[in-house]
Formats: sequence, C-alpha cells, structure tokens
Amino acid sequence: MERIIKHFVSHVSWIWVVLGASLLFFACDKESEGKKERASCFEKFDYKYEELLTKGDVAKHVAINEATYKEKISVTKGVYGYCEYQWLSNRPDLEIEISGQIIKGPDMDMVKLTKLDFYTDSELKLYSQSSALALFDQAYKKLNPSEYEMLLANLKKEYAGDPKGYEEAKGLLDARKNFAFQPVEDLGDRAYWKWNDTYGLELVVLAGSARFTIETKLSTEARGTLPVAVKLAKEVLAKCGRVSRDND
Repeated sequence: MERIIKHFVSHVSWIWVVLGASLLFFACDKESEGKKERASCFEKFDYKYEELLTKGDVAKHVAINEATYKEKISVTKGVYGYCEYQWLSNRPDLEIEISGQIIKGPDMDMVKLTKLDFYTDSELKLYSQSSALALFDQAYKKLNPSEYEMLLANLKKEYAGDPKGYEEAKGLLDARKNFAFQPVEDLGDRAYWKWNDTYGLELVVLAGSARFTIETKLSTEARGTLPVAVKLAKEVLAKCGRVSRDND
C-alpha cells in the first residue's frame, strides 16, 4: 500500500510539472503573439504619423494656442517621416549659434512624433541580441560599472586576435557609459528619455518589435515636459492596445 501511495504522489507531481511547463509555454507564446500583433498594428498605420498622434490627442493634455498653431506633416514616408504640432509659447526667444553667427527665433511649444521603426530578426542576429528588448536596451541604457566590466571582458574574448575590431567595439561600449538617456517606468515594453535645453525632450518607446520617438518642448525644464510626453506616448500606444507592461 505504501508503495502504491508513493507511486500515486509521484505521478501527480509529474502531472503538475508538465502542467506548469505547459502553462509557462502558453503564457510565453501568448506574450510573443501579442507583441507580433502590436507590431503588425503599427505597420498597418503605414507611417501615417498624424493618425497615430492627432491634434485631438495632444489637446487632451496641453493647452494649444490656436492663434499661432501650425501643423507640419512630412512628405517623407517611413522612419524619418513625422507629424509636428507647434504654437507660440510665452518663453523668450531662443538664441542659437550657427557657424559663429547668433540666430534668434521664437521658442515654440512643440510636439512631434517620428522614427517609427521595427526591429527585425536579421538585426538581432547582427548585434548578437536575443530580443528586441535587449537590442533596445543596448541602444539607450546607460551602463553601470559592473555591467561595463562584464561586457568589456566579453569583448576581449570575442575579438581575441582582432585588435582593430576590439577597439571599434570598445569605443561603442565606452560611449554607452556616457549616455544621457534615463528610463521611464511602466511605459510600453521599455522607454527612455533625455532633455536638451534648446530642443526639449526626446522620449523613445518600445512596444513589441516596434519603436517610436516623441520630441516635445513645453517648458524650460524636463520636469515640466516629461509627464505630458508620457501621456502623449500612451495615446500612441493605445492605438494598438498597449499602454504599459501591466496592461498585457
């Protein structure tokens, strides 16, 4: 009887192991399919940036000066196309130095959606990354010292006997230590932002294999612009049923 009970318990345990593995596989497969669907959804917009982020979407989150409002829709189609909405702010004129000359111009409030693009399997293979998320992080995540040392050690192994290739790869790795981008929590699959006093805020967002950039300037500092930029990114993500990782 004891042997029968042990056999029964062992058999039940095995069932739970198989069931757990099946559920895990199903969850991962479902997540993978969801990411493919989101990428496909963004592709269906066919780079019509003005549909992914409309003037109405912008007006939900910021007051637009209608008297000075201008709308620019790029004739260029693809990654470098864009839609841009701008209007006169109450900030002083900008002074920009170009080739030794000081150029003055109005410091406009501005919202721009651009650089919709999609990571491909060939890119993942080229850059030795397992996922779009890993490749996105490679492009924007600032390395801490321990991460830098680990990656440097890997480069030394990978480029053993190729000093020129090693120096080029190390140069790219060194550049990552000085990245100005900072992470944004719970936005798409991953998001990073940086600020420039002249040009404003740049927010890059990953959703599945799709990524896009929102360029925004609505104040003189990042903390006055970032919350609105995040809301605008959520308007774009909502077009394809994605706002944050919590909404899977």
